[in-house]
Amino acid sequence: MATAKEVKYLYFPSCNFTRLFPDVSEKLKSFLASRGVEIAGCCRKSYDRLPEDIVPLTICQTCAIIIGENNPEQPPVSIFEYLDALSDLDLPDHTGERIVLQDCFRARTHMAEKKAVRSLLQKMGFVIEDAPDQEGFDGRFLMRPMMPGNLKLAPKTFSILETYADPCAPEEGLRRLQAYASGIGQDAVVSYCSACWQGLREGLPESARCLHIAQLLTEHM
Repeated sequence: MATAKEVKYLYFPSCNFTRLFPDVSEKLKSFLASRGVEIAGCCRKSYDRLPEDIVPLTICQTCAIIIGENNPEQPPVSIFEYLDALSDLDLPDHTGERIVLQDCFRARTHMAEKKAVRSLLQKMGFVIEDAPDQEGFDGRFLMRPMMPGNLKLAPKTFSILETYADPCAPEEGLRRLQAYASGIGQDAVVSYCSACWQGLREGLPESARCLHIAQLLTEHM
Protein backbone atom coordinates (compact mmCIF):
# COMPACT_ATOMS: atom_id res chain seq x y z
CA MET A 1 0.00 0.00 0.00
CA ALA A 2 1.43 3.36 -1.04
CA THR A 3 2.05 5.92 1.69
CA ALA A 4 1.56 9.66 1.42
CA LYS A 5 4.66 11.53 0.38
CA GLU A 6 6.17 13.55 3.21
CA VAL A 7 5.94 17.29 2.63
CA LYS A 8 9.27 19.12 2.72
CA TYR A 9 9.11 22.82 3.51
CA LEU A 10 11.68 25.52 2.75
CA TYR A 11 11.20 28.80 4.62
CA PHE A 12 12.23 32.14 3.11
CA PRO A 13 12.57 34.50 6.11
CA SER A 14 12.52 37.75 4.07
CA CYS A 15 15.41 40.19 4.25
CA ASN A 16 13.12 43.14 4.96
CA PHE A 17 11.12 41.35 7.67
CA THR A 18 14.35 40.17 9.32
CA ARG A 19 15.76 43.71 9.23
CA LEU A 20 12.63 45.14 10.88
CA PHE A 21 12.06 42.32 13.38
CA PRO A 22 15.40 40.55 13.95
CA ASP A 23 14.44 38.87 17.24
CA VAL A 24 11.04 37.73 15.94
CA SER A 25 12.65 36.41 12.78
CA GLU A 26 15.14 34.35 14.79
CA LYS A 27 12.34 32.91 16.92
CA LEU A 28 10.41 31.87 13.82
CA LYS A 29 13.45 30.31 12.18
CA SER A 30 14.32 28.36 15.31
CA PHE A 31 10.75 27.15 15.74
CA LEU A 32 10.44 26.06 12.11
CA ALA A 33 13.83 24.35 12.18
CA SER A 34 12.67 22.37 15.23
CA ARG A 35 9.77 21.14 13.08
CA GLY A 36 12.08 19.97 10.33
CA VAL A 37 11.63 22.98 8.05
CA GLU A 38 14.73 23.96 6.10
CA ILE A 39 15.67 27.63 6.30
CA ALA A 40 16.61 29.40 3.06
CA GLY A 41 18.38 32.69 2.46
CA CYS A 42 17.36 35.60 0.25
CA CYS A 43 14.63 34.77 -2.27
CA ARG A 44 16.37 36.86 -4.92
CA LYS A 45 19.31 34.45 -4.92
CA SER A 46 17.44 31.14 -4.88
CA TYR A 47 13.98 31.83 -6.33
CA ASP A 48 14.48 29.69 -9.45
CA ARG A 49 16.28 26.67 -8.05
CA LEU A 50 13.59 24.94 -6.01
CA PRO A 51 13.36 21.13 -6.23
CA GLU A 52 9.98 19.73 -7.23
CA ASP A 53 9.44 18.07 -3.83
CA ILE A 54 9.90 21.32 -1.87
CA VAL A 55 7.03 23.53 -0.69
CA PRO A 56 8.24 27.12 -0.19
CA LEU A 57 7.03 28.97 2.90
CA THR A 58 6.98 32.77 2.80
CA ILE A 59 6.27 35.63 5.22
CA CYS A 60 6.71 38.45 2.69
CA GLN A 61 4.42 39.39 -0.19
CA THR A 62 7.32 40.28 -2.48
CA CYS A 63 9.06 36.97 -1.74
CA ALA A 64 5.82 35.13 -2.46
CA ILE A 65 5.43 36.91 -5.81
CA ILE A 66 9.00 36.26 -6.93
CA ILE A 67 9.01 32.61 -5.86
CA GLY A 68 5.49 31.96 -7.12
CA GLU A 69 6.01 33.40 -10.58
CA ASN A 70 9.18 31.40 -11.06
CA ASN A 71 7.81 28.16 -9.59
CA PRO A 72 4.22 27.94 -10.86
CA GLU A 73 4.19 24.17 -10.39
CA GLN A 74 4.82 24.60 -6.64
CA PRO A 75 3.40 27.95 -5.48
CA PRO A 76 4.49 29.24 -2.07
CA VAL A 77 2.45 28.76 1.08
CA SER A 78 2.14 31.55 3.64
CA ILE A 79 3.81 30.80 6.94
CA PHE A 80 0.49 31.77 8.56
CA GLU A 81 -1.26 28.92 6.75
CA TYR A 82 1.42 26.56 8.03
CA LEU A 83 1.14 27.79 11.63
CA ASP A 84 -2.65 27.81 11.59
CA ALA A 85 -2.65 24.13 10.60
CA LEU A 86 -0.61 23.10 13.66
CA SER A 87 -2.63 21.53 16.46
CA ASP A 88 -0.04 22.13 19.18
CA LEU A 89 0.94 25.76 18.56
CA ASP A 90 1.31 27.57 21.91
CA LEU A 91 -0.47 30.86 21.40
CA PRO A 92 -0.84 33.80 23.82
CA ASP A 93 -4.24 34.61 25.29
CA HIS A 94 -5.65 37.99 24.28
CA THR A 95 -9.28 37.14 24.95
CA GLY A 96 -11.57 40.11 24.52
CA GLU A 97 -8.94 42.51 23.19
CA ARG A 98 -9.98 44.48 20.12
CA ILE A 99 -7.62 44.71 17.18
CA VAL A 100 -7.85 46.32 13.73
CA LEU A 101 -6.64 44.05 10.94
CA GLN A 102 -5.01 45.63 7.89
CA ASP A 103 -4.96 43.50 4.75
CA CYS A 104 -2.33 44.01 2.05
CA PHE A 105 -3.11 44.98 -1.55
CA ARG A 106 -0.58 42.50 -2.91
CA ALA A 107 -2.34 39.73 -0.97
CA ARG A 108 -5.81 40.64 -2.24
CA THR A 109 -6.16 37.30 -4.07
CA HIS A 110 -4.41 35.21 -1.38
CA MET A 111 -7.62 34.02 0.26
CA ALA A 112 -5.97 31.12 2.12
CA GLU A 113 -3.50 33.51 3.73
CA LYS A 114 -6.21 35.97 4.73
CA LYS A 115 -8.27 33.16 6.23
CA ALA A 116 -5.27 31.81 8.17
CA VAL A 117 -4.40 35.24 9.60
CA ARG A 118 -7.96 35.74 10.83
CA SER A 119 -8.07 32.22 12.25
CA LEU A 120 -4.85 32.75 14.21
CA LEU A 121 -6.07 36.05 15.64
CA GLN A 122 -9.35 34.41 16.66
CA LYS A 123 -7.47 31.53 18.31
CA MET A 124 -5.64 34.15 20.38
CA GLY A 125 -9.01 35.56 21.45
CA PHE A 126 -8.92 38.88 19.60
CA VAL A 127 -12.08 40.67 18.53
CA ILE A 128 -11.21 41.60 14.94
CA GLU A 129 -12.25 44.77 13.17
CA ASP A 130 -11.31 45.33 9.53
CA ALA A 131 -9.27 48.42 8.67
CA PRO A 132 -10.97 51.16 6.61
CA ASP A 133 -9.41 50.04 3.31
CA GLN A 134 -9.11 46.27 2.88
CA GLU A 135 -8.27 46.39 -0.83
CA GLY A 136 -6.02 49.32 -1.63
CA PHE A 137 -3.56 49.69 1.23
CA ASP A 138 0.05 48.56 0.83
CA GLY A 139 2.10 50.75 3.10
CA ARG A 140 4.38 52.84 0.92
CA PHE A 141 4.93 50.06 -1.61
CA LEU A 142 2.62 51.60 -4.23
CA MET A 143 3.78 55.14 -3.42
CA ARG A 144 7.24 54.46 -4.84
CA PRO A 145 8.37 53.62 -8.40
CA MET A 146 8.47 49.88 -9.02
CA MET A 147 11.94 48.51 -8.34
CA PRO A 148 13.73 47.37 -11.52
CA GLY A 149 14.88 44.26 -9.67
CA ASN A 150 11.28 43.28 -8.94
CA LEU A 151 10.27 43.77 -12.56
CA LYS A 152 13.17 41.63 -13.69
CA LEU A 153 12.52 38.76 -11.28
CA ALA A 154 8.72 38.63 -11.60
CA PRO A 155 7.78 40.75 -14.64
CA LYS A 156 4.25 39.44 -15.06
CA THR A 157 3.01 40.21 -11.57
CA PHE A 158 4.96 43.38 -10.90
CA SER A 159 4.03 44.86 -14.28
CA ILE A 160 0.39 44.53 -13.26
CA LEU A 161 1.08 46.03 -9.84
CA GLU A 162 2.91 48.91 -11.51
CA THR A 163 -0.37 50.00 -13.11
CA TYR A 164 -1.79 50.57 -9.62
CA ALA A 165 1.22 52.47 -8.32
CA ASP A 166 0.98 56.18 -7.59
CA PRO A 167 4.52 57.33 -6.76
CA CYS A 168 4.85 60.50 -4.74
CA ALA A 169 7.37 62.52 -2.77
CA PRO A 170 8.09 61.35 0.80
CA GLU A 171 6.25 64.35 2.26
CA GLU A 172 3.12 63.56 0.26
CA GLY A 173 3.42 59.90 1.18
CA LEU A 174 3.50 60.79 4.87
CA ARG A 175 0.46 63.03 4.45
CA ARG A 176 -1.47 60.20 2.78
CA LEU A 177 -0.48 57.70 5.46
CA GLN A 178 -1.47 60.06 8.28
CA ALA A 179 -4.81 60.79 6.61
CA TYR A 180 -5.48 57.08 6.21
CA ALA A 181 -4.38 56.19 9.75
CA SER A 182 -6.69 58.84 11.19
CA GLY A 183 -9.64 56.63 10.27
CA ILE A 184 -8.39 53.61 12.20
CA GLY A 185 -9.30 54.84 15.66
CA GLN A 186 -7.70 54.05 18.99
CA ASP A 187 -7.56 50.26 18.84
CA ALA A 188 -4.34 48.36 18.22
CA VAL A 189 -3.71 47.62 14.55
CA VAL A 190 -2.05 44.49 13.17
CA SER A 191 -0.77 43.62 9.70
CA TYR A 192 0.93 40.61 8.15
CA CYS A 193 2.99 42.53 5.58
CA SER A 194 6.21 44.37 6.41
CA ALA A 195 5.48 47.22 3.99
CA CYS A 196 2.00 47.65 5.45
CA TRP A 197 3.42 47.66 8.98
CA GLN A 198 5.98 50.31 7.98
CA GLY A 199 3.29 52.47 6.41
CA LEU A 200 0.96 52.16 9.38
CA ARG A 201 3.77 52.84 11.83
CA GLU A 202 4.69 55.95 9.87
CA GLY A 203 1.13 57.25 9.67
CA LEU A 204 -0.10 56.43 13.16
CA PRO A 205 0.74 58.61 16.18
CA GLU A 206 3.63 57.55 18.41
CA SER A 207 1.23 56.37 21.10
CA ALA A 208 -0.55 53.91 18.79
CA ARG A 209 0.03 50.17 19.15
CA CYS A 210 1.09 48.93 15.73
CA LEU A 211 1.94 45.23 15.42
CA HIS A 212 3.03 42.62 12.92
CA ILE A 213 1.11 39.41 13.57
CA ALA A 214 4.42 37.54 13.82
CA GLN A 215 5.18 39.50 17.00
CA LEU A 216 2.05 38.04 18.59
CA LEU A 217 2.62 34.52 17.28
CA THR A 218 6.13 34.33 18.74
CA GLU A 219 5.27 35.54 22.25
CA HIS A 220 5.66 31.97 23.59
CA MET A 221 8.30 30.73 21.16
